[in-house]
Amino acid sequence: MDSSALMEAIGPRVIAGVKPYFDSLLRRDLETGELYIIDDELDNRASCCTTAAAAVFYAWEGRCNASEVSVEIARALAREVRRRQLPSGGFGQPFYVKKGEPDVVDIAEVGATADSLYHLHRAVGSEVARESLIHSAEYLLTQVAAQNPAVILKRPGEDFDVLNGDMYAARTFDRAYALSGNPVYLEKVRQIFAHLADRFGRNEAGWWPYIENWDGSVVMGNSVAYQATIIEMAHSSLPLLDEALRERWNDVSRSAMATIQDAMKAPPSEATEAPWWARDWSQSWEITMAFWRCGSPEVKRIAWNRFAETVDRLEEQGIALFKPVIENDVQDRTPVTTTYRKAAGFAGMIANMAFGQFFD
Repeated sequence: MDSSALMEAIGPRVIAGVKPYFDSLLRRDLETGELYIIDDELDNRASCCTTAAAAVFYAWEGRCNASEVSVEIARALAREVRRRQLPSGGFGQPFYVKKGEPDVVDIAEVGATADSLYHLHRAVGSEVARESLIHSAEYLLTQVAAQNPAVILKRPGEDFDVLNGDMYAARTFDRAYALSGNPVYLEKVRQIFAHLADRFGRNEAGWWPYIENWDGSVVMGNSVAYQATIIEMAHSSLPLLDEALRERWNDVSRSAMATIQDAMKAPPSEATEAPWWARDWSQSWEITMAFWRCGSPEVKRIAWNRFAETVDRLEEQGIALFKPVIENDVQDRTPVTTTYRKAAGFAGMIANMAFGQFFD
Protein backbone atom coordinates (compact mmCIF):
# COMPACT_ATOMS: atom_id res chain seq x y z
CA MET A 1 0.00 0.00 0.00
CA ASP A 2 2.17 2.83 -1.29
CA SER A 3 1.74 6.09 -3.17
CA SER A 4 2.37 4.54 -6.57
CA ALA A 5 -0.44 2.01 -6.03
CA LEU A 6 -2.76 4.77 -4.82
CA MET A 7 -1.97 6.96 -7.84
CA GLU A 8 -2.59 4.05 -10.18
CA ALA A 9 -5.96 3.43 -8.52
CA ILE A 10 -7.27 7.01 -8.38
CA GLY A 11 -4.99 9.26 -10.45
CA PRO A 12 -6.74 9.05 -13.85
CA ARG A 13 -10.13 9.41 -12.15
CA VAL A 14 -9.04 12.56 -10.31
CA ILE A 15 -7.74 14.07 -13.55
CA ALA A 16 -10.96 13.23 -15.39
CA GLY A 17 -13.08 14.73 -12.62
CA VAL A 18 -11.15 17.94 -11.99
CA LYS A 19 -9.42 19.05 -15.20
CA PRO A 20 -12.55 20.17 -17.12
CA TYR A 21 -13.52 22.34 -14.14
CA PHE A 22 -10.11 23.98 -13.92
CA ASP A 23 -10.05 24.44 -17.70
CA SER A 24 -13.35 26.34 -17.44
CA LEU A 25 -11.82 28.77 -14.93
CA LEU A 26 -8.71 29.67 -16.93
CA ARG A 27 -8.59 33.23 -18.22
CA ARG A 28 -6.06 35.31 -20.13
CA ASP A 29 -5.11 38.79 -18.97
CA LEU A 30 -6.12 41.24 -21.67
CA GLU A 31 -3.09 43.48 -21.08
CA THR A 32 -0.29 40.97 -20.56
CA GLY A 33 -1.70 37.93 -22.35
CA GLU A 34 -0.76 35.79 -19.35
CA LEU A 35 -2.97 33.01 -18.01
CA TYR A 36 -4.59 33.08 -14.61
CA ILE A 37 -7.39 31.16 -12.91
CA ILE A 38 -10.49 32.57 -11.28
CA ASP A 39 -12.39 31.58 -8.16
CA ASP A 40 -15.95 32.23 -9.27
CA GLU A 41 -17.40 32.33 -5.74
CA LEU A 42 -14.85 35.00 -4.79
CA ASP A 43 -15.64 36.77 -8.07
CA ASN A 44 -11.92 37.39 -8.42
CA ARG A 45 -8.62 35.78 -9.27
CA ALA A 46 -7.93 32.66 -7.25
CA SER A 47 -5.67 32.99 -4.22
CA CYS A 48 -1.97 32.43 -4.80
CA CYS A 49 -2.09 29.23 -2.76
CA THR A 50 -4.88 27.72 -4.83
CA THR A 51 -3.33 28.99 -8.06
CA ALA A 52 -0.15 27.12 -7.12
CA ALA A 53 -2.26 24.03 -6.38
CA ALA A 54 -3.86 24.22 -9.82
CA ALA A 55 -0.43 24.74 -11.38
CA VAL A 56 1.04 21.61 -9.82
CA PHE A 57 -2.08 19.69 -10.86
CA TYR A 58 -1.55 20.75 -14.49
CA ALA A 59 2.13 19.80 -14.23
CA TRP A 60 1.17 16.33 -13.00
CA GLU A 61 -1.59 15.88 -15.55
CA GLY A 62 0.77 17.04 -18.29
CA ARG A 63 3.33 14.42 -17.34
CA CYS A 64 0.69 11.70 -17.04
CA ASN A 65 -0.82 12.47 -20.44
CA ALA A 66 2.30 13.72 -22.24
CA SER A 67 0.59 17.09 -22.72
CA GLU A 68 3.00 19.96 -23.29
CA VAL A 69 -0.04 22.27 -23.31
CA SER A 70 -0.78 21.38 -19.69
CA VAL A 71 2.87 21.75 -18.71
CA GLU A 72 2.87 25.25 -20.21
CA ILE A 73 -0.31 26.08 -18.28
CA ALA A 74 1.50 24.93 -15.12
CA ARG A 75 4.43 27.22 -15.85
CA ALA A 76 2.11 30.13 -16.65
CA LEU A 77 0.22 29.74 -13.37
CA ALA A 78 3.53 29.61 -11.51
CA ARG A 79 4.37 32.97 -13.10
CA GLU A 80 0.99 34.27 -11.92
CA VAL A 81 1.84 33.30 -8.33
CA ARG A 82 5.21 35.02 -8.55
CA ARG A 83 3.72 38.20 -10.07
CA ARG A 84 1.16 38.46 -7.30
CA GLN A 85 3.51 37.65 -4.45
CA LEU A 86 3.85 40.66 -2.20
CA PRO A 87 7.13 42.62 -2.23
CA SER A 88 7.70 41.34 1.32
CA GLY A 89 7.56 37.74 0.09
CA GLY A 90 4.23 36.97 1.76
CA PHE A 91 0.95 36.20 0.04
CA GLY A 92 -2.42 37.84 0.50
CA GLN A 93 -5.26 35.62 1.66
CA PRO A 94 -8.63 36.66 0.22
CA PHE A 95 -10.91 34.52 2.39
CA TYR A 96 -13.14 35.94 5.14
CA VAL A 97 -11.90 39.46 4.46
CA LYS A 98 -14.09 42.52 4.93
CA LYS A 99 -15.21 43.65 1.51
CA GLY A 100 -13.24 46.59 0.27
CA GLU A 101 -10.28 45.89 2.55
CA PRO A 102 -6.96 44.38 1.39
CA ASP A 103 -6.26 40.69 1.74
CA VAL A 104 -4.70 39.62 5.02
CA VAL A 105 -1.16 38.24 4.99
CA ASP A 106 -1.22 34.79 6.57
CA ILE A 107 1.39 32.10 7.09
CA ALA A 108 -1.09 29.43 5.97
CA GLU A 109 -1.09 30.93 2.48
CA VAL A 110 2.72 30.82 2.49
CA GLY A 111 3.07 27.30 3.84
CA ALA A 112 0.36 25.86 1.64
CA THR A 113 2.20 27.00 -1.52
CA ALA A 114 5.53 25.45 -0.53
CA ASP A 115 5.03 21.89 -1.80
CA SER A 116 3.49 23.06 -5.05
CA LEU A 117 6.26 25.57 -5.76
CA TYR A 118 8.90 23.00 -4.88
CA HIS A 119 7.45 20.38 -7.21
CA LEU A 120 6.81 22.89 -9.99
CA HIS A 121 10.52 23.62 -9.98
CA ARG A 122 11.57 19.98 -9.75
CA ALA A 123 9.05 18.58 -12.22
CA VAL A 124 8.76 21.23 -14.95
CA GLY A 125 11.80 23.39 -14.32
CA SER A 126 9.95 26.52 -13.25
CA GLU A 127 12.58 28.99 -12.07
CA VAL A 128 9.93 31.48 -10.98
CA ALA A 129 8.50 28.80 -8.65
CA ARG A 130 11.92 28.45 -7.04
CA GLU A 131 12.28 32.24 -6.74
CA SER A 132 8.86 32.52 -5.17
CA LEU A 133 9.52 29.75 -2.65
CA ILE A 134 12.82 31.20 -1.48
CA HIS A 135 11.35 34.71 -1.33
CA SER A 136 8.56 33.39 0.91
CA ALA A 137 11.10 31.70 3.21
CA GLU A 138 12.96 35.00 3.51
CA TYR A 139 9.68 36.67 4.43
CA LEU A 140 9.14 34.15 7.23
CA LEU A 141 12.53 35.02 8.69
CA THR A 142 11.21 38.55 9.19
CA GLN A 143 8.27 37.13 11.17
CA VAL A 144 10.26 35.29 13.87
CA ALA A 145 8.70 36.11 17.24
CA ALA A 146 10.85 38.15 19.61
CA GLN A 147 9.70 35.90 22.48
CA ASN A 148 10.84 32.62 20.88
CA PRO A 149 13.05 32.04 17.80
CA ALA A 150 11.11 28.86 16.97
CA VAL A 151 7.78 30.69 16.63
CA ILE A 152 6.88 32.30 13.31
CA LEU A 153 4.03 34.78 13.57
CA LYS A 154 0.96 33.65 11.68
CA ARG A 155 0.07 37.21 10.70
CA PRO A 156 2.20 40.36 11.00
CA GLY A 157 1.72 42.11 14.31
CA GLU A 158 0.03 39.24 16.15
CA ASP A 159 1.21 38.46 19.67
CA PHE A 160 0.68 34.74 20.29
CA ASP A 161 1.77 31.35 19.01
CA VAL A 162 -0.34 29.58 16.38
CA LEU A 163 1.14 26.10 16.58
CA ASN A 164 0.06 24.74 13.21
CA GLY A 165 1.39 27.98 11.71
CA ASP A 166 4.83 27.07 13.01
CA MET A 167 4.65 23.83 11.05
CA TYR A 168 3.55 25.71 7.90
CA ALA A 169 6.77 27.69 8.35
CA ALA A 170 8.83 24.53 8.85
CA ARG A 171 7.47 23.10 5.59
CA THR A 172 8.41 26.30 3.77
CA PHE A 173 11.92 26.34 5.26
CA ASP A 174 12.31 22.62 4.46
CA ARG A 175 11.43 23.08 0.79
CA ALA A 176 13.46 26.28 0.46
CA TYR A 177 16.47 24.53 2.02
CA ALA A 178 16.18 21.72 -0.53
CA LEU A 179 16.43 24.23 -3.38
CA SER A 180 19.00 26.59 -1.86
CA GLY A 181 21.11 24.77 0.71
CA ASN A 182 20.80 27.81 3.01
CA PRO A 183 21.72 26.54 6.51
CA VAL A 184 19.56 29.23 8.15
CA TYR A 185 16.47 27.47 6.82
CA LEU A 186 17.67 24.11 8.14
CA GLU A 187 18.22 25.54 11.61
CA LYS A 188 14.72 26.97 11.63
CA VAL A 189 13.24 23.57 10.74
CA ARG A 190 15.02 21.97 13.68
CA GLN A 191 14.08 24.75 16.09
CA ILE A 192 10.41 24.52 15.14
CA PHE A 193 10.26 20.74 15.55
CA ALA A 194 11.87 20.94 18.99
CA HIS A 195 9.44 23.67 20.01
CA LEU A 196 6.37 21.77 18.85
CA ALA A 197 7.57 18.60 20.56
CA ASP A 198 7.99 20.63 23.75
CA ARG A 199 4.47 22.08 23.53
CA PHE A 200 2.66 18.80 22.82
CA GLY A 201 0.37 17.76 25.65
CA ARG A 202 1.31 20.67 27.91
CA ASN A 203 -2.29 21.86 28.26
CA GLU A 204 -4.19 18.62 27.60
CA ALA A 205 -2.79 15.14 27.11
CA GLY A 206 -2.59 14.16 23.44
CA TRP A 207 -3.24 17.63 22.04
CA TRP A 208 -1.66 20.73 20.65
CA PRO A 209 -4.08 23.62 21.14
CA TYR A 210 -4.65 25.78 18.09
CA ILE A 211 -3.29 28.98 19.71
CA GLU A 212 -1.27 29.63 22.88
CA ASN A 213 -0.21 32.78 24.69
CA TRP A 214 3.46 33.24 25.52
CA ASP A 215 2.81 32.05 29.07
CA GLY A 216 1.45 28.77 27.69
CA SER A 217 -2.21 29.52 28.37
CA VAL A 218 -4.71 28.63 25.65
CA VAL A 219 -6.18 31.27 23.36
CA MET A 220 -8.16 28.82 21.22
CA GLY A 221 -8.41 25.15 22.01
CA ASN A 222 -8.06 21.79 20.32
CA SER A 223 -8.46 21.19 16.59
CA VAL A 224 -8.41 17.84 14.85
CA ALA A 225 -7.87 19.56 11.51
CA TYR A 226 -4.94 21.66 12.64
CA GLN A 227 -3.38 18.85 14.67
CA ALA A 228 -3.56 16.75 11.50
CA THR A 229 -1.87 19.60 9.60
CA ILE A 230 1.07 19.46 12.00
CA ILE A 231 1.38 15.67 11.67
CA GLU A 232 1.07 15.67 7.88
CA MET A 233 3.39 18.57 7.16
CA ALA A 234 6.15 17.09 9.30
CA HIS A 235 6.69 14.22 6.89
CA SER A 236 9.12 15.76 4.40
CA SER A 237 11.29 17.32 7.12
CA LEU A 238 12.00 14.18 9.13
CA PRO A 239 15.23 13.34 7.25
CA LEU A 240 16.57 16.78 8.24
CA LEU A 241 16.30 16.06 11.98
CA ASP A 242 19.00 14.44 14.09
CA GLU A 243 18.18 10.93 15.27
CA ALA A 244 17.18 11.90 18.81
CA LEU A 245 14.79 14.62 17.67
CA ARG A 246 13.36 12.41 14.93
CA GLU A 247 12.65 9.61 17.40
CA ARG A 248 11.09 12.07 19.82
CA TRP A 249 8.95 13.49 17.03
CA ASN A 250 7.78 10.07 15.94
CA ASP A 251 6.62 9.32 19.49
CA VAL A 252 4.75 12.65 19.62
CA SER A 253 3.21 12.04 16.22
CA ARG A 254 1.91 8.59 17.18
CA SER A 255 0.29 10.00 20.30
CA ALA A 256 -1.22 12.93 18.38
CA MET A 257 -2.64 10.57 15.77
CA ALA A 258 -4.21 8.36 18.43
CA THR A 259 -5.92 11.45 19.85
CA ILE A 260 -7.29 12.34 16.42
CA GLN A 261 -8.66 8.86 15.85
CA ASP A 262 -10.38 8.87 19.23
CA ALA A 263 -11.79 12.38 18.73
CA MET A 264 -13.27 11.48 15.34
CA LYS A 265 -15.49 8.80 16.85
CA ALA A 266 -17.92 11.67 17.50
CA PRO A 267 -18.84 14.73 15.40
CA PRO A 268 -16.78 17.93 15.71
CA SER A 269 -17.40 19.90 18.88
CA GLU A 270 -15.90 22.78 20.80
CA ALA A 271 -13.70 20.25 22.60
CA THR A 272 -12.29 18.69 19.42
CA GLU A 273 -12.62 21.43 16.77
CA ALA A 274 -12.63 24.81 18.44
CA PRO A 275 -12.21 26.76 15.14
CA TRP A 276 -15.75 26.83 13.74
CA TRP A 277 -14.56 27.13 10.14
CA ALA A 278 -12.73 23.78 10.32
CA ARG A 279 -15.66 21.60 11.36
CA ASP A 280 -16.12 19.84 8.02
CA TRP A 281 -13.75 16.92 8.53
CA SER A 282 -14.91 15.23 5.32
CA GLN A 283 -13.15 17.93 3.27
CA SER A 284 -10.13 18.41 5.51
CA TRP A 285 -7.52 16.90 3.23
CA GLU A 286 -4.89 17.37 5.94
CA ILE A 287 -6.69 14.75 8.03
CA THR A 288 -6.56 12.24 5.19
CA MET A 289 -2.89 13.01 4.58
CA ALA A 290 -2.08 12.64 8.27
CA PHE A 291 -3.62 9.16 8.19
CA TRP A 292 -1.59 8.36 5.08
CA ARG A 293 1.70 9.64 6.51
CA CYS A 294 1.48 8.15 10.00
CA GLY A 295 3.06 4.82 9.04
CA SER A 296 0.61 2.42 10.73
CA PRO A 297 -0.84 0.00 8.13
CA GLU A 298 -4.24 0.09 9.82
CA VAL A 299 -4.41 3.88 9.79
CA LYS A 300 -3.02 4.03 6.26
CA ARG A 301 -5.93 1.83 5.21
CA ILE A 302 -8.32 4.45 6.60
CA ALA A 303 -6.61 7.04 4.40
CA TRP A 304 -6.84 4.78 1.35
CA ASN A 305 -10.56 4.36 1.95
CA ARG A 306 -11.04 8.12 2.39
CA PHE A 307 -9.26 8.77 -0.91
CA ALA A 308 -11.29 6.10 -2.69
CA GLU A 309 -14.59 7.34 -1.26
CA THR A 310 -13.79 10.92 -2.29
CA VAL A 311 -13.05 9.86 -5.87
CA ASP A 312 -16.22 7.73 -5.99
CA ARG A 313 -18.22 10.76 -4.88
CA LEU A 314 -16.43 12.97 -7.40
CA GLU A 315 -17.59 10.66 -10.19
CA GLU A 316 -21.13 10.63 -8.81
CA GLN A 317 -21.55 14.31 -7.88
CA GLY A 318 -19.01 16.11 -10.02
CA ILE A 319 -17.47 19.31 -8.70
CA ALA A 320 -20.51 19.84 -6.45
CA LEU A 321 -18.72 17.39 -4.16
CA PHE A 322 -16.44 20.26 -3.12
CA LYS A 323 -19.16 22.75 -2.26
CA PRO A 324 -18.36 23.93 1.28
CA VAL A 325 -20.56 22.74 4.10
CA ILE A 326 -19.40 25.54 6.39
CA GLU A 327 -20.99 28.69 5.04
CA ASN A 328 -20.20 32.32 5.78
CA ASP A 329 -23.29 34.21 6.96
CA VAL A 330 -21.44 37.51 7.52
CA GLN A 331 -22.58 39.56 4.57
CA ASP A 332 -19.77 42.11 4.57
CA ARG A 333 -17.02 39.47 4.31
CA THR A 334 -15.82 37.27 1.50
CA PRO A 335 -16.53 33.53 1.85
CA VAL A 336 -14.46 31.66 4.43
CA THR A 337 -13.86 29.06 1.72
CA THR A 338 -15.14 28.21 -1.76
CA THR A 339 -15.84 25.25 -4.02
CA TYR A 340 -12.76 26.06 -6.08
CA ARG A 341 -10.57 26.33 -2.98
CA LYS A 342 -11.67 22.87 -1.82
CA ALA A 343 -11.21 21.38 -5.29
CA ALA A 344 -7.79 22.96 -5.74
CA GLY A 345 -6.70 21.78 -2.31
CA PHE A 346 -7.65 18.21 -3.18
CA ALA A 347 -6.18 18.24 -6.69
CA GLY A 348 -2.96 19.88 -5.52
CA MET A 349 -2.62 17.37 -2.70
CA ILE A 350 -2.91 14.44 -5.11
CA ALA A 351 -0.44 16.00 -7.55
CA ASN A 352 2.09 16.71 -4.82
CA MET A 353 1.74 13.14 -3.53
CA ALA A 354 2.39 11.84 -7.03
CA PHE A 355 5.48 14.00 -7.50
CA GLY A 356 6.67 13.13 -4.01
CA GLN A 357 7.43 9.61 -5.24
CA PHE A 358 10.19 11.06 -7.42
CA PHE A 359 11.39 14.26 -5.78
CA ASP A 360 11.10 13.78 -1.97
